[in-house]
Amino acid sequence: MAQRIIVAGLLLTLAILWRPVVRPAGAGAVIVLDIYTSALYGGNVAALLTPEPRVSDTRESFGGVDMRVTWWRPGWGERHPAVMLVNGATPVGNDDSETRRLSDALARAGYLVMLPEFPFIKEGHLERHAPDIIDAAFARLAALSETRGHGIGAFGFSVGGGMLLAAASRGGALAGAAYLGALGGYFDLDTYLASVLSRSQGAPGALTPWEPDAEARVRLPVAAAEALADAGDRARVVDALNATGGTLAGPPPPGLGGEAVSLWRALAATSYSDALDRIRELPPSLREVLDDLSPRARWAAIVPRIFWLHDVGDRFEPVSEAFAAEAAATRGRPMRLQVTGLLSHAAALDERARARDAGFWVGELAGLIGFSAAVLSAGG
Repeated sequence: MAQRIIVAGLLLTLAILWRPVVRPAGAGAVIVLDIYTSALYGGNVAALLTPEPRVSDTRESFGGVDMRVTWWRPGWGERHPAVMLVNGATPVGNDDSETRRLSDALARAGYLVMLPEFPFIKEGHLERHAPDIIDAAFARLAALSETRGHGIGAFGFSVGGGMLLAAASRGGALAGAAYLGALGGYFDLDTYLASVLSRSQGAPGALTPWEPDAEARVRLPVAAAEALADAGDRARVVDALNATGGTLAGPPPPGLGGEAVSLWRALAATSYSDALDRIRELPPSLREVLDDLSPRARWAAIVPRIFWLHDVGDRFEPVSEAFAAEAAATRGRPMRLQVTGLLSHAAALDERARARDAGFWVGELAGLIGFSAAVLSAGG
């Protein structure tokens, strides 16, 4: 009799915990297993245990911008929880192998995945209307009959993570998301740009050296220069940045307008404090772009819970951006931060991790599974 009571109790506990705990933990394990067996061995153990996802492409228009959208649907059932992914500034867009690997893993775990190919993110532009366009895409996902009655979240990578959080700070459809996530995103374009220019990261007074990737050293300053209103000034500053690998030196050349002169001086700064001061003193026309695309500007207005995953050695967005976001979180809307040494920016694996011992791998994988389970639990 006692054994039956124990078994019955265990079954009842399992039933109670199935949706909030057991299912998300199992789905998180499937996702991590899928990603890392594929990254490490080229095979996919999860593919032996789950049906093949259904993948399709459509053309959609959000906020007046036409784009490709790729969908992953689980190989079973008609209704599922869903997630919209926002890619980083990868030139291959929706064909990025790491994003497709994750999308496949999410679909195998039972989630409908929407991946809009936002052209401004693919091209690395600071689009003024990005928040409205991203929110419109999420509204499209939320309106699908396939997602009715299920949680719907959104997760962004690299600059896509920062833009997603900036969009969510405006309210709109994203205010109703079950959760928001970022992998290697930015919190404040001011501090992000200052870190790239000065090769350092952290808060003033506690700076540490940071060596950004060559791509980030060029693309972020160029993106800032592309926000200049005058076409002639814009072309001159962009050409100068491209010619020097993203580094400006000396006084602004003659003939530039006041807006361009102010930006030139900011981009020519070599210390973090000088860069940050000059960026914050930019004319209102440029300040508006940086503020509108920075989650920092309206951080307290974000409603859904935030999950942030960041590579401790990230060379595209410094991990200090994640720490700044965590410090700004409130009790009413907490943020979960998972810092890892396993990732390489938005890629599944830092090659240095291959040489690490079993203890490192067990700890890192357990952390990622726990993080994934927490995200999926928030999304139902």
